[in-house]
Amino acid sequence: MAGGSREGGVAPFTKQMRCLFVCADDFLWRLAAERGEARLAPVWIVQQPRLRARIRAHGGEAVAGRLDDEAVYRRAFRTGHEAVLVAVDRARQARVIAAIRRVAPSAPLVVVADAAAAEAEPVVTLAPARITAAVLEPALERAVTRARVARLREHFARADRVLILMQDDPDPDAIASALALKTLLGRSKSAATIGTFGTIRRPENRAMTRILEIDVEQIKPRTLGEYDMLAMVDTQPAIFEEALRDVDLVIDHHPEETPVRARLKDIRPSYGATSTILTEYLRAADVKIRERVATALLYGIKADTLHLERGATRADMEAFAFLFGHANHNALRRIERPDLPDAALDVLARGIAGRRLTGGVMFVHLGPVGYPELIAQFADLFLQVEGAEWSVVSGVVNHELHVSVRNVGYVRAAGDVVHDAFGDLGGAGGHRSMAKAVVKLRDWRAAGLAGGDREIGGAIAERFLAALRRARG
Repeated sequence: MAGGSREGGVAPFTKQMRCLFVCADDFLWRLAAERGEARLAPVWIVQQPRLRARIRAHGGEAVAGRLDDEAVYRRAFRTGHEAVLVAVDRARQARVIAAIRRVAPSAPLVVVADAAAAEAEPVVTLAPARITAAVLEPALERAVTRARVARLREHFARADRVLILMQDDPDPDAIASALALKTLLGRSKSAATIGTFGTIRRPENRAMTRILEIDVEQIKPRTLGEYDMLAMVDTQPAIFEEALRDVDLVIDHHPEETPVRARLKDIRPSYGATSTILTEYLRAADVKIRERVATALLYGIKADTLHLERGATRADMEAFAFLFGHANHNALRRIERPDLPDAALDVLARGIAGRRLTGGVMFVHLGPVGYPELIAQFADLFLQVEGAEWSVVSGVVNHELHVSVRNVGYVRAAGDVVHDAFGDLGGAGGHRSMAKAVVKLRDWRAAGLAGGDREIGGAIAERFLAALRRARG
């Protein structure tokens, strides 16, 4: 791909830890086989020669014998310092541990039990419920996701042309999710179009599509009839001014402002990024995630969660960790450090000159701005100012007032405050630590609010502080 070599990337950790698993039946072995844990190289100590043969037939190492006989452990240990997991009934625990200790007095021991037998030495215990939860819960989640993917693929299989639609100014999460959905469906460029009614304006996002060679087409609403099916990622039908009928699929992590009407939908407001949902889809369906797709998805998660510092969940972190080893980090560095237009510095200078810190809230009105993503970018920047728990940055783009809000994460939910402050004027909402509002200037003026830059900035501050006071009670 155009991103270049993997130089500077992270090499995978391949060293395995030899350990002994002592068990009377095949339950643990089957659980371990299901997980495919590559960091451990277990030697299975079992009673039945038949089970030993099964494990060996599947490429494992196994020794059979009486579990309370030290002879079996003399055959299994190499150094005497290997960690040992003991999963036997409570009545035999003490005898099994004693046999191990006669061979390896200092080997680390973990016993699968709610509590060790009274006559046994003090050891680390692992409750059986924790083992089954660690295996069964992910397996069930994977099965549910596989079924969802199967329904999705079956639904789109009969369509010759599919449109994967993003918001008017797509961000990295949307672009990555669209690319991942196209990959999941196994579609060529002609069979699945990644499209937007608007344009990609932010420099990082343009760099992303260029470096990762992601084709994004600007389409017109009147051309929707040329496509057999319509999918939407990282956005929802209510966001668009255009009437979108017959939506086949919506995958998003934003809250539903109005109920989403689509034949299939997967909306998870608790997730930090839509890219996380698509990563789970690809993994559950056993799709090989190539470097280009992994790089895009990783950047999508990084961008929407601010490097996992804003609104990230366990699912986001797990997806991030998986993708990290598959991504092209040289390409990521090039994407994240694009050229900054000279005009953006002029806008930033205006914002710095007019900033106002009130009660822990940094207010900045930028005036006319070339593209809305610049407002969001500066909202992240101004949150770093000393004493700021909130940043409220606004600007005017194409006769619309855009307000981007960020907070430190441990205060009131940003989406609720923004909706209270501006929901009566236009679209407003978001997540706990980030939110936005978009108001048409004609609606702003129709509400009796002045349209000059100074007056707009003052009205935004007044409305926001009032909503924040109401939220605090």
